[in-house]
Amino acid sequence: MSKSTWYLKYRPSQLDELVGQKYNAQTLKQASILDRFVHCYIFSGSRGCGKTSTARILANLMTCTNPKDGRVCGQCRACLTIKDEVAMDVIELDCANNGNVENIQNLIEAANWSPTELKKKVYILDEAHQLTSRAVSALLKITEEPPEYLSFIFCTTEPKKILPTILSRSQRLNFKKISVKDISGRLAYIAKQENVRITEDALFEIAKLSRGCLRDAIVPLEQIATVAGSNEVTANIIQKYFGLPDRVGIFKIVKAMVDGDIALVIDQVNDMIVASADTENIAYEISEIFRSIMLLKAQGGKTSLIDLPEHEIEQVIKIGESVKMGQLDKLSHLFSTIRKELDYSINERWILESTLIHGTALLRKT
Repeated sequence: MSKSTWYLKYRPSQLDELVGQKYNAQTLKQASILDRFVHCYIFSGSRGCGKTSTARILANLMTCTNPKDGRVCGQCRACLTIKDEVAMDVIELDCANNGNVENIQNLIEAANWSPTELKKKVYILDEAHQLTSRAVSALLKITEEPPEYLSFIFCTTEPKKILPTILSRSQRLNFKKISVKDISGRLAYIAKQENVRITEDALFEIAKLSRGCLRDAIVPLEQIATVAGSNEVTANIIQKYFGLPDRVGIFKIVKAMVDGDIALVIDQVNDMIVASADTENIAYEISEIFRSIMLLKAQGGKTSLIDLPEHEIEQVIKIGESVKMGQLDKLSHLFSTIRKELDYSINERWILESTLIHGTALLRKT
């Protein structure tokens, strides 16, 4: 794959370039400064939040001959070969396709040999939860008492599937979903580097589309930049191109539900669907507004956990004044089943409308 692809081109190569993973970066930076790396790490978290990128940076820090303040030098043999993905002593294994016991036995056999060109040998096991039970059993001995030169980094989206015997031997770092604000900031940087004219609202729409996954934000940014050419990219263009609901319309629906105005709810849904908005996206954005109202009430008005711009937070506060926690609890159960119903329905629009009408009825009750 060409390195000109933006999500590869802008993949971080230093810890301080990681987006939204401040505490993990600090932990690994301190480990580098003190030279206190452990022999086994587990990086867990949802996809696209930086696990594999961080594993490569960590492998580089372990093998760099002149790291300084938690940064690799970028000039030594380790830095150059890892950057070009040709380092013989940093080995990545995709456990989704190579997680059986035969693959792991081959890995163990190779691991018992000293590094060929670098000072350490590092294995990065991606999708580690897909290792077979026999493969995990084969790994137990070498992860418990590895040679001094050997380290393992397990990356997984499902840490519960990693056996306790592996977990107990590892230092675990949890990677959280990245906030809309952090993703928007990174997209703004990339857009500036690539001379893309794009509004702040448009960046917010793309960041919301990614739902916490930076890679899923960079790909559509590159796509829309190609389509727009030299023209400015606006939020309206993003909404139409990717089938996203208009934010003003979303707030109109939420307010209409709180006010008990079913006719306006249906009219707004119709306008969005005519404009090619996706039914699942409409349902998701509405549910996020009600979730934000719930967080406000649960935290006594604090806004620290609400991942929205300031002007929208003000609307959430105003709309939520007349909504009760009991109503929000019932709404959460109502929205919890809608995705499955949309997947299996021959009429997605009807399911959405029915759900919103039911939700409006719940909000009417005292």
